[in-house]
Amino acid sequence: MQLMPDKEMAENKMDCSGLDSVAFGDEIRQKEFRLRPASGFMNNGSYGSVPRRVLDVQKRYLDIMESHPDHWFRRTAFEDWNDARKSVAEFVSADVEDIVFVVNATSGVNTVVRSLKLEPGDAILGTSLTYGSLKNLWHDMAENISPGVKAKFLEIKIPIISEDDLIQQFDDYLSKNLEVKFVLIDHITSPSAILMPVKRLGAVCHKHGAMVMVDGAHAPGQVHLNLKDLNVDFYTGNMHKWAYTPRGCALLWVKREHHGMVRPPLTSWEKGRSISEQFFNQGTRDFIPFFCAKHALQFYQAIGGMDKAVGYTRDLATRGRDLLCKELSLERLDIPSSMETPNLRMIRLPGVPKSILGFERRDAALKLQEDVYNKHDIQSVFDWVDGALYLRISTQVHNTLEDIRKLVPVLKGLMDDCVSYDKWSDAKNDV
Repeated sequence: MQLMPDKEMAENKMDCSGLDSVAFGDEIRQKEFRLRPASGFMNNGSYGSVPRRVLDVQKRYLDIMESHPDHWFRRTAFEDWNDARKSVAEFVSADVEDIVFVVNATSGVNTVVRSLKLEPGDAILGTSLTYGSLKNLWHDMAENISPGVKAKFLEIKIPIISEDDLIQQFDDYLSKNLEVKFVLIDHITSPSAILMPVKRLGAVCHKHGAMVMVDGAHAPGQVHLNLKDLNVDFYTGNMHKWAYTPRGCALLWVKREHHGMVRPPLTSWEKGRSISEQFFNQGTRDFIPFFCAKHALQFYQAIGGMDKAVGYTRDLATRGRDLLCKELSLERLDIPSSMETPNLRMIRLPGVPKSILGFERRDAALKLQEDVYNKHDIQSVFDWVDGALYLRISTQVHNTLEDIRKLVPVLKGLMDDCVSYDKWSDAKNDV
């Protein structure tokens, strides 16, 4: 039988010629990404941006799948799944047996939390900075999924004085709330962009008898990961935000001793078998984003790897934040420098634009975000952190300082039309 093209493709590396010499900024944007030339794109943190070469691989996989769907699903897909898992496991310093793919970090957290063996009176703990959809999961657990389980949130206030103070806050809370059996810690909070000391926090949670899961939605490709050394129970992280995969590709790492507890979202043919087999066989679906992880990581290494890429983006994010603060007399998020996220920065607005008076907070931030996009073709994020409105910028290798400079007149116009936070609160309450 002639060698099947999908087997041949899996064995070959993606063409990475010329990537070692391409300059970050405008050159790599024009040559390697498909972003609209004039658009101010400063929100890689939400959905990522897929390089042209990885998109080409994705299309090739699609053509191969359609050339013989039965051959694809029955004979080659599991091998490709395992091959991609090996690449991701190496990237995050984990044993491949402990890694499976899920479509996103929210799915990863849902999978683990819904697998927990909890009793009435037990509690699960998040924080005030937990991602909004997962706060909803906490409430759903208490109200519908595991009635009698308590949903708790530890309030994290800004400013954060030091990592030690934050660690002590967790320690004090868990000492007084012994019913907490499971803690979710963000590796990088969203949208507030705080790099949490997850290894130290995990140790505190274990000291109090609680299992620990890290929501690393923003971490793969942005921070060095060594999951073997992290000393937590579960870890999930998106590959599409900062590691260049197509959307719908995330990892879920499960500590070996918990393999028998964690169940995939669907019970299917592989019930009772290895977690790799169970998570692979979830019915007919699109595996291609997972398979592309191998090739996306080849792209990442070819442009210089994390040290070079994050060296550029960290410096750009800091210079961009400092430019906006200097030009407009704005303030940065008041956290220790050790807790600043490499590619994300938060800038505090001094008040609330009148255009969003009367809206509830989440709706107000979304309206402001849409107004800036529709009027100026600039995509960034506005959201609330501890009662104040912030702009979040994110930087990728295709960004430049000029991208961020475009925000200066936009923010100045917003600030000229601002009222105090107290005034916003009064107006909201009148609605």
